[in-house]
Amino acid sequence: MKKRRIAVLALSGMLALAACGNSEDAAEQDNTAQESAGEGIAAEYPDSRLVRLGKYDGVEVPSISTEVTDEEIQAQIDNLLASYPESVPIEDKTVVEDGDIVNIDFTGKLDGEAFEGGSSNGEGFDLEIGSGSFIDGFEEGLIGKEVGTSFELPLTFPDPYTPNPDLAGRDVVFEVTVNAIVEHVTPEWNDEFAKEYTGFDTAAAYEEDLRSSLQQQKETDAAAQREYEAMQAVIADSEFECSEEELQSLRDSRTQEYETYASYYGLGLDDFLVQAMQMTREDFDSEVEQWADFQLKCTLAVDAIAKAENITVSEDEYQTGLQTLADEYGAESAEAFEEQYGRSTVENSLIYDKVVDFVTEQAVEI
Repeated sequence: MKKRRIAVLALSGMLALAACGNSEDAAEQDNTAQESAGEGIAAEYPDSRLVRLGKYDGVEVPSISTEVTDEEIQAQIDNLLASYPESVPIEDKTVVEDGDIVNIDFTGKLDGEAFEGGSSNGEGFDLEIGSGSFIDGFEEGLIGKEVGTSFELPLTFPDPYTPNPDLAGRDVVFEVTVNAIVEHVTPEWNDEFAKEYTGFDTAAAYEEDLRSSLQQQKETDAAAQREYEAMQAVIADSEFECSEEELQSLRDSRTQEYETYASYYGLGLDDFLVQAMQMTREDFDSEVEQWADFQLKCTLAVDAIAKAENITVSEDEYQTGLQTLADEYGAESAEAFEEQYGRSTVENSLIYDKVVDFVTEQAVEI
C-alpha cells in the first residue's frame, strides 16, 4: 500500500470527498457504498461535471534516474565522519577567546542541588564559544578563563524556558572546569571507524549496505515522482471548475497543520517557518496555494477517470486495503479505523490508488 493515501485521507476528511458537491451528495455516497457491499464498489467522488478530462491514457512523464553514484556514497560518508569529529587539544593555546572550541566539565545547581540535564557528568563537553548553545552568560563567562581552572558562573534561566519550564526565570550556579581548548579534526574513514560508529565490521560492508539503502530509497522516490508527474500531466490537459471556498478550506487546513507543529516548539508559525524550514511566510503561503490546487484537481480528475474506466474495488480488495490502512496508521483494529474515517472514505482512498496506478502504468517516459 502506498503512503500517498495519507494525503487522500486528509483531503477526504476535510471535504468529505464531496469537494465541489454538497452534504446531501455525501450522504448518498455512504448509502450507496453500504448497499454495494460484496460487489464491485464505485465510490462516489465530487461531481465529475466540474472536470473536463483531457488525455490520461499514455501521458508523457520525464525519465528519472535511480543510479546511485560513487559521489553520493562519498557524500554520505563525509556527513557521517563530520558527525563524529575528533577533539585534538591545541597545546600552545591556554586562554579562552570568542570562537574557540572549549572542552569543559560543568554541573548546574539550583538551590545548592544539581538539577537534571545540567551536568556533563565528568565526560567532558565540547562547546563553541559564541554558538549560543547555552543560556545567556554561560559562554561569555568562559572568555578569558585559562585552561585547567575551575570557577562558578551565577546565571539566570530565561523565562519562558521551553526545554524545562521548572527552570524558567530561576537563579542557578554552574560549576565549570576548562579542560582544554581544542580543534575538531575529521576522522579517517576505515574499518575501525565503521565498526565503532556504524555497527558494521568493515568500511566496505557499510558502503555496500549504504548503496543498497540509497538504491531502494531512490527507486521509492522515483516511483512517487512518476505518479506525481503523471497526474500533473492529466491535470494540465484537463479543465476544472473549483470554487474558491473549497480551495480556501484546503489552504486553511494545511496552514493549521503547520501551526500545530509550531506550537509543539512553543513558536508561532512565522518563527517556525524561518527557524525550522528556512522559509518566509510568503513562500509558505505560495506553496500551500499550489498544494491545495493540486489536491483538489487531482481528486476531481481521479473521480472522472474512475467513472470513465469503471474502476472499482471489490469487497475482498476493500477488506485487504482496510486492514493495510489500519496497520499503516497504527489503528487498534480495522473496524476502529473504518469507524473513525467511514467506509466511503476508505473506498475512495483505495479507488484513488487504483486510478493513479492505472494512469502511471500507462504513462510514457520521455
